[in-house]
Amino acid sequence: MDDFRIQWLRNCVYDSLDVQQEDAFEELLDRDDGNVELMISAYFNETTEDTQHPLMFYKLVREQEEEVEVECGNSANYPLNVIL
Repeated sequence: MDDFRIQWLRNCVYDSLDVQQEDAFEELLDRDDGNVELMISAYFNETTEDTQHPLMFYKLVREQEEEVEVECGNSANYPLNVIL
């Protein structure tokens, strides 16, 4: 990523979407054999007033459920009903 405009764009995306994964933008640029990076470069280089196109980034947040098996002993120190 030698283009300072793409680095600037990465910083803006990270700040506005609160991205914590450092290599997320680089993974985006490498998608589809590097065609995403070419499309972003073309956006910066070839956009004229006649052909204005938006460039939009968004973040999907998915909750992941994890099933955990917990053994509860029948000890006098612990209640029989345990809520996790």
